Amino acid sequence: MYLARLRDKNNSARYMIRQSYADGGCFRSRDLFDLGEDPTRFIKYPGGNGFYIDTMVEEAIADQGVAASQDDLETVFMPFIDPHIRRVIEGFDRGGRHCPQSDACAPLQTPHPFDRDRLHYLKLGHVDRRRMGCTPGAFYRILQNKSRDEIEYDFIAAEKILKPHELARYTYQIFDLQRHFREHFAQSHPEALDQNRMDRYFVQSLCELDRDESFWIGSTRESGLHAHLVRYAVMYFDSSFPARDPFRDFLRDFMNRHRLHRPPESVAVSLSESARLFGVSVETLKKMDCRTLARKYRKLALTHHPDKGGDPENFVKLTAAYRKLMRGKSAR
Repeated sequence: MYLARLRDKNNSARYMIRQSYADGGCFRSRDLFDLGEDPTRFIKYPGGNGFYIDTMVEEAIADQGVAASQDDLETVFMPFIDPHIRRVIEGFDRGGRHCPQSDACAPLQTPHPFDRDRLHYLKLGHVDRRRMGCTPGAFYRILQNKSRDEIEYDFIAAEKILKPHELARYTYQIFDLQRHFREHFAQSHPEALDQNRMDRYFVQSLCELDRDESFWIGSTRESGLHAHLVRYAVMYFDSSFPARDPFRDFLRDFMNRHRLHRPPESVAVSLSESARLFGVSVETLKKMDCRTLARKYRKLALTHHPDKGGDPENFVKLTAAYRKLMRGKSAR
C-alpha cells in the first residue's frame, strides 16, 4: 500500500490509500480508501507516545479483500503523525519487522532507463551510464512489484532531498540532455551550453517519455502531458544552474592546463564594464531577471570560452560579472 496525493477540481489536496497489484504481465494500481483532505482525523492518540489508526480504515480496506494491519497503515500515515511522536519512532524500522522475506527470489524486472537514471542520481549524486552495467540487481529492488503510479509517488518522496541548486543538474542528467551536444564541456559545464537548444531537447525528451508505452504499462493514459511528468517541466523551467559553478570550475580547469598561471583571488568588474561585456546598457542590465541574465551569459560563454578561441581574460571577467550580478539579483 502507498499514499497518493491528488488534486481535486478546486486544486485542493486530497489523499488516497492505493495498492499495486499484479495483472498479467504488469502491475496496476487501485484505490483502497479515500482519506479526504485531512488524513490526521483517522489517527488516534490514547496517551503518551502511543497512537493507532482508526479501525474503520482497516475494516474498509478488508471489505475489498485486502488485509491491512496496523503496521501497514502506520507506514502510510507516517507523514501525518504528530512530529514529536514521529521523531521518537523514526529510529526503529517498524515497517520492516512484519514483512517476512520470501524463500523464493522473484526475478528482477528490467528497470525502465528513466527510473534507472533517477535512482542513480538520487542515491549516488550523479548518473554515470558507463558503469551502470556493473550495478548489482539489488540496487533496483526498490522498483520491483510496483505499479507506475506507486513508483512515481516513491520518486516524489525521494526527490525532496534535492536542494534548489541541484534541480537543474538533476533534470539535465536524468533526461540525458548532454547526448544532444558535441561540446566537450557538455558534461562538466552544462550552464555554458545554448539554453534555447537545451530547452528544445528537454521538451522533446519529455514528450517522448510521455508517449513511451513501455513506461506507462499498466497505467491509464491521460489527455495532454501526464500529471506525473508535469512536475519535471516545472522543475526544469523554474530552476537554473548555480551561478558560482562556471567561474570556480573554469579557474580550476584553467590552472590545470596552465600550471604557471596563478589567477587572482578575485576579479573586480564594475557595473559599467559588466554592461559592456554583456553588450547592453547599464539600465537594461539592472532590469534583467535571473533567467534572462543566465541565457545571455550562456550564449556569450560559447563565444568567449578559451576552448572556442576566445580571450581567457575576457571570459574570466564575463564570468566574474555574471557571478556578481546573479548574487545581487538572488539576494533581492
